[in-house]
Amino acid sequence: MSRKVAIIGTGMEKSGTSTLPSWQLFAKAAIAAARDAEIETSQIQALHLGNVYSALTEAQTNMAPLALSSIGIDTNIPSIRYETACASSSVAFRQAYLGILAGAYEIALVGGTERLRSIPGSAVQEAMATSMEISERSAGLTFAAYWAYVAKSYARKFNIQDSELQRLLAKISIKNHFHGAKNKKAHFQKEVTIEDVMTSPVVAPPIKVMDCCPFSDGAAALVLASEKIAKQCKKPIWIAGSGQASGRFAIADCADLSSNPAIRKAASDAYKEAGIQAKDVDVAELHDCVNIHEVICLEDSGLAGPGEGIYAADDERTYYNGDIPVSLSGGLKSRGHPVGATGAYQLCEVAQQLRGDFDGYRAKDPEIGLTVNVGGTGTVVTVTILRREE
Repeated sequence: MSRKVAIIGTGMEKSGTSTLPSWQLFAKAAIAAARDAEIETSQIQALHLGNVYSALTEAQTNMAPLALSSIGIDTNIPSIRYETACASSSVAFRQAYLGILAGAYEIALVGGTERLRSIPGSAVQEAMATSMEISERSAGLTFAAYWAYVAKSYARKFNIQDSELQRLLAKISIKNHFHGAKNKKAHFQKEVTIEDVMTSPVVAPPIKVMDCCPFSDGAAALVLASEKIAKQCKKPIWIAGSGQASGRFAIADCADLSSNPAIRKAASDAYKEAGIQAKDVDVAELHDCVNIHEVICLEDSGLAGPGEGIYAADDERTYYNGDIPVSLSGGLKSRGHPVGATGAYQLCEVAQQLRGDFDGYRAKDPEIGLTVNVGGTGTVVTVTILRREE
């Protein structure tokens, strides 16, 4: 490809509980991202926005133009909302990236927003279930139960006893809370102990409450620019590679729940475009909606070998000062999971790690970062590789 694209600005609202509707939350993040990019919002030529459940949670579907109005952009630019479950904002990011590569525009605003804390938990669960295969959810399958199946499949494959599996999973929660405790944008800013995790209520054996991420309100935004624009900006972070793939929709159609071929495909495409290998990655944000998924993401993206990912947190390899720093934001487990915005948070966080201004634990002088964002039961996957210098 002859053109290059960079992130020139980032903005994140604190993940947690908000009194503002999701479009206003996004407007705040977007204005912060434009300020960070040192541009006027009138210079933005398109908006690509991720959002999943607003039809059910806020009685609002026409989100993208409403967000433009909330920002104060009245220049008649194109805007579109993307819904691909938890991967919505990273798909929005990818589409804006491809649009700039194609020459459709020079500067684009991307990101995501979601508000899930202002309605009853049962209603959130009902909304979340719409991202699953209808016959399976009608039979009583929940996301926690799905991840329990994944954990059991992984344990059988690598001969791990239940008690040891639970201990190793708990170490991932401990690691992510350790990182999140220093991240002022995180939903939970506190460390937890092995006892906190192991004694928390069981949701679906072997998955406990403290193995799972929270539902969150939040919004994150990025400004993307063509090479011509980006080279005039401070600290541009270049998009080196981008991959997207789709997994099997019904889990009954999956031959092996301990691995996701869609992650492997998206990662392979991103590495190929970037011209790097997994060993070149210095820092990553992975999709740990339930902590077993951090293990799957580690292994299927090539950051850890088969059967190795489950031990990475216990061996402290995935801490900020380890050899595979993972989710220094706290991940979904501690930073939170505002579903339609999660991918955008990951991209903001890795970009800030590479710029050296992330407000939390930082990897040591990283040059290359990676995000893995996964929607539904592994059905939509994006992998993005960012680079500090070109």
